[in-house]
Amino acid sequence: MTLRVAAACLAALAACKENPAPPAVPPSSQPPAPSQTPVGQRSDATCAAPFDSPSARERVRAPAGHLTLGVLGGLKDASDENVAHLRRLVGLLRARGAEAFVAAGDVGDNLDEQLVLLGLLAETKAPVLVVAGNREVRSELDAAEADLRKRGGRILDLSHTRAVDLGDAVVVGLPGTMDRRLVHADGACVYVQKDIDAVAGFLDRHGGAPVVLAMAVPPRGKGKDALDVSEGQNVGDPRIVPLLTARRAPFGIFGQVWESGGRAIDGTGAPVARGQQSEQLYLNAGAADRTKWPMSDGSVIAGQAAVLSLQGRRASVEIVHADSAENGQ
Repeated sequence: MTLRVAAACLAALAACKENPAPPAVPPSSQPPAPSQTPVGQRSDATCAAPFDSPSARERVRAPAGHLTLGVLGGLKDASDENVAHLRRLVGLLRARGAEAFVAAGDVGDNLDEQLVLLGLLAETKAPVLVVAGNREVRSELDAAEADLRKRGGRILDLSHTRAVDLGDAVVVGLPGTMDRRLVHADGACVYVQKDIDAVAGFLDRHGGAPVVLAMAVPPRGKGKDALDVSEGQNVGDPRIVPLLTARRAPFGIFGQVWESGGRAIDGTGAPVARGQQSEQLYLNAGAADRTKWPMSDGSVIAGQAAVLSLQGRRASVEIVHADSAENGQ
């Protein structure tokens, strides 16, 4: 990435708690991701376990012909007001058939917040797939998740369980942020080229159910409709783009560029409308917390999430707003 784009991304993340960026869809002609790990950076197995480790893959659900995922990013804080707000939003996702949840980054700044925020999802008794971003200290998040499991929560952390088999799709995680300068707390995770290559290798070997790639950071997009537009620039990670193909990962969940939240694109970068089925679909669900967030289109939204529905090798999305509960929707 250029220094100009890096600076824009860094400034955005520092100012708002999250600003890596989402995907503008990858043409199949994209060159393969570079195979060299940047000098001075190395993979951390506590952040991204090897795909051949004993616990790297877990089967949670048998195929049923369809799968409905509730997707949330930016849970943020554990204040009473935000917890009540998030509980309503989770209820809306459940009412729309969510069978499992994906929490894509910003799941709390410390162990206590993570216990409360992830606990909201765990109390549904549905599987909860967690992908860390640039704020979660790995040791704290591990401790919070272990505590929730003791209470009966079905928590799967995509740093450790890298591929979660949900029968009709396999969710593959690439946790962390894309650059050490974007880290908000010592002990948070940074992925490097070696980790991207490991994902690519797994996807190339994978057969069977389609893959949903889950990350806090989105790939670099193109233009105003992409998932990573911040202050008029596309600030996502270009190294991720080659993973987003019909053969590798036809579907994707991303976050952290919240001003581009509440939108999905297809494999050409074109917007995917609500309910429209697509053979490739990449989603930025937006920030779920109650903060009034100024969007890149000039609107202001406080609290949104998404329902990602998969049937066969096609997917569709519905964006859900927190105020739907108040409006009876």
